[in-house]
Amino acid sequence: MTQTTTRLSVPSWAPKAYLVSSIVAASLYLLIDQMFVPTPGGALLKASGILFLALYALLKGHARLSVALGLSACGDYALALGPSGMTAGIAFFACAHLFYLSIFVGQILGKGWAKDGLVLAFVLFAYGAAMLWWLRPDMGSLALPATIYNGIILLMAMCAAVSGTTRLALIGALCFVVSDSILAARMFKGVAIWDYGWDWGGMAVWITYFMAQIYLTLGLTDEAHKS
Repeated sequence: MTQTTTRLSVPSWAPKAYLVSSIVAASLYLLIDQMFVPTPGGALLKASGILFLALYALLKGHARLSVALGLSACGDYALALGPSGMTAGIAFFACAHLFYLSIFVGQILGKGWAKDGLVLAFVLFAYGAAMLWWLRPDMGSLALPATIYNGIILLMAMCAAVSGTTRLALIGALCFVVSDSILAARMFKGVAIWDYGWDWGGMAVWITYFMAQIYLTLGLTDEAHKS
């Protein structure tokens, strides 16, 4: 099973325009989120940064990656709406990670296991188990969806480790683990990073999250282009 791509006939500048637009939108959201009270407009801006990446992936011919990014954008919008969108946001991101997982599983089935990634996969498994043990008593009503999500994202990262994927894509998968770990620690344990008028923890979550998405996008589209 190998990753199949469908290449679209588009101007050479179009993918780069979407990539630049994504970075600009993500940067604007980070700035506005720190300076103003969150609004529905802010939710749209937050989602647009990842939606531009989805369009970039589509123009690069990577349909499954584009779907994963589109689902992530929906998750971003839902989470930006506050507690009312929490369950929907987790569900969207779980589905997005299932698509990422399918990409890495396809690479494994097509090229075989990368044995040099087994140690990293084991470390990720142990880390995920420890995090779940630490967080679970404080998860409340989100215990079930958060536990399922934790398992999916860890399985995605573990498969990335043993898939022999590009270095950028692997870094992206690991950035996802870092970002969600910070978010979970803040959400369920109330872990806060010191600040002087700035939400440094929130900034760390967004920056590592966007790094995850853009590294996965660049790494996976580059690999698909070479295949």
